[in-house]
Amino acid sequence: MLNKKLPAFTLMEVTIAMLIAAIAIAITFTAYRIISGSYLNFTRKQDRIATFITADKLLKQDFLKARKIVKVPDGLALEMEGGVVNYNFNNAYLLRDQFSLRTDTFKLKIDKLNFLFENEAAVEGSPVDQCSFETEIDKQAISLYYQKTYSAKDLFQ
Repeated sequence: MLNKKLPAFTLMEVTIAMLIAAIAIAITFTAYRIISGSYLNFTRKQDRIATFITADKLLKQDFLKARKIVKVPDGLALEMEGGVVNYNFNNAYLLRDQFSLRTDTFKLKIDKLNFLFENEAAVEGSPVDQCSFETEIDKQAISLYYQKTYSAKDLFQ
């Protein structure tokens, strides 16, 4: 009775099975990290692009709807039908204060900022009919240009 063999795995077979399982787990974890890192980078890039598109859309819309655009110390004040929309241009961000009710912050690098009126540099308190600056998305420079066409009525008010 003592010499009877029991059906079981040898120590070597168990060790090999554990080694194969450890390799499979390591491969799965590495693949998961690579995929989640790629997804995170994709999401960050899409967020930067969405920020850029939203800021560009709002600037175009506000330039179009504004009755008058005036240069202020930190940016622009756009006089609208419902109030004033203020834009604050900084090197690292753009602030949009809509009627003092809501402030949007856009993380955009802003370089080469120019405010012009009739192709001459606008001074503080004077009207603005052109705004241009450069921003950067993923180390690619993008130039933006906005123009306001005034009517004679707008300029004499």
